[in-house]
Amino acid sequence: MKKISLLLLLVAAILFPQNSWAQKAKFGHIDYAATIQQMDGIDTVQTVVAKFKADLEAEAATMHEEFQNKYNDFAAKQATYSPSVAQIKQKELESLYERIQTFTSSAESDLQLKQIEMLKPFQEKLIEAIKIVAKENGYTYIFDKNTVLYYSDSEDITNKVKAKLGIK
Repeated sequence: MKKISLLLLLVAAILFPQNSWAQKAKFGHIDYAATIQQMDGIDTVQTVVAKFKADLEAEAATMHEEFQNKYNDFAAKQATYSPSVAQIKQKELESLYERIQTFTSSAESDLQLKQIEMLKPFQEKLIEAIKIVAKENGYTYIFDKNTVLYYSDSEDITNKVKAKLGIK
């Protein structure tokens, strides 16, 4: 029995060399952020997002100015108000301040959503190009060099992906 299992082990070692048991992984990396910044049309996205941000900032500035004017008016006339009128004016100021806070947080969220929405087609196109390069060149893994702390034995595929995207 021992001879048979030793013989089978020897036959298996001859027929199935070690490197066929475990295929060597091939690694690549790309500068994802730099590549997406060089894609055609990304400047339009940046312009649209910048305008959207400017519009939100203008609205916030208008709200802050309105608050400041009402606060200055209240501070200047506070001594002349009756207690009930002063209380109403304070509540108006508090309400306006809360609206500003709500607007500010929703504006930040809206800006992030706008960026995500505008960048999505570019990200999808870049990911597809990375997949094509990976398949054509036999890569097992592709890493973003900006999120990996260390890599060795990895080929930079940035130029190959740029070529697929038509970026010079």
